[in-house]
Amino acid sequence: MMEQDVQPKVAFVASVYRHLAAFHIPYMKWFQLHGFDVHAYALADIGKEEIERIGVTCHDISFQRSPFQLDNFRALKQLTESFQEERFQVVHVHTPVASVLGRIAAKKSNVPAVLYTAHGFHFFEGAPLKNWLTFYPIERLMAKYTDYLVTINEEDFRRAQRFPVKKEVLFVKGVGVDRDGYGFGSQSEQRKKETREKLGIGETDFVIICVAELSERKNQVQLIEAVRQLKTDVPVTCLLVGNGESEEKLKAMVDRLGLSEKIQFLGFRKDVPELIETADVVTLLSKQEGLPRAIMEALASGKPIVTTDVRGNRDMVVHGENGFVVGLGNVEETVKAFEMLSNRRSILDKMGEKSWELSGQYDTTFILKEMEHIYTKAARGLPHVFRQEEIG
Repeated sequence: MMEQDVQPKVAFVASVYRHLAAFHIPYMKWFQLHGFDVHAYALADIGKEEIERIGVTCHDISFQRSPFQLDNFRALKQLTESFQEERFQVVHVHTPVASVLGRIAAKKSNVPAVLYTAHGFHFFEGAPLKNWLTFYPIERLMAKYTDYLVTINEEDFRRAQRFPVKKEVLFVKGVGVDRDGYGFGSQSEQRKKETREKLGIGETDFVIICVAELSERKNQVQLIEAVRQLKTDVPVTCLLVGNGESEEKLKAMVDRLGLSEKIQFLGFRKDVPELIETADVVTLLSKQEGLPRAIMEALASGKPIVTTDVRGNRDMVVHGENGFVVGLGNVEETVKAFEMLSNRRSILDKMGEKSWELSGQYDTTFILKEMEHIYTKAARGLPHVFRQEEIG
């Protein structure tokens, strides 16, 4: 086969396949549409089957979350050997440890174009000192091996602009959500009623939903305490969707406070859009975020949002317009926000409409156009990638 007929290749690298399956399938399909052979590198998990289903070649890599575990040296060797064998034109890395190892392997393998999406630096305003001492120097050093660094929130974008990247630091508003999959307006009322009946929720209940792993970082403790203090004219139901390391601790807290009739633990669910439609308000009281999908889903569903004043959360909620931004750990502010929404339906509806208005800039179609521009820029001038008219 002549050299000009060789099919171009791109690699997506992340710590686990479920990250790639949840966020990056539209971008993998974009590369496939443009004639690329798409590969994925990650630790084997439940997301692998979904990635393989779309025709992506998967390579299992023994990534470990801690940057200092010995298995990561083996992971680097695996990556480097595979990169040198596959000879990728483009490598796009994600997640902290995988992105570092992926960029080192790309450097060793002379990959022409390396992109890194930072889904939320571990160093941020208010982060522990150890995070700054550990991760800031690493990210700054690795910027030298990065052609295009893509950030997803304004705080990270401002900070990354001082990094010595090879070409450019860019700002894209997350990975996007497909708005067509979320109901907004009267067309979803029947489904909302049916879902409430299945969950045993009254038609007049004020329903709060939080979609997040049950963990200290997601801070459900603040939400549970706020529900305990909440005083409304109607019954209150709070839905906690997700599982995680804090599940037993949180369930014990709910039992101890006598809130079992108000707070439901729904575990891992595949019907998140329907559950969000069921709710009156979406909340996320995290201690830290990159740019959370849960809030994007709330916007796409046209729901008011109560969230904490941390990076990523505050990027998507305009205080007093499509929800309320409350202080981290401030239960009193959280209670006031919920009471305002529960007791004044006109405010709830108005804020929901504003969320829907804002959701367009986070729609997958819009984000894909942004990434298409970046991918095309990264591939410009590389051999065997795009025909000239396609770059234009």
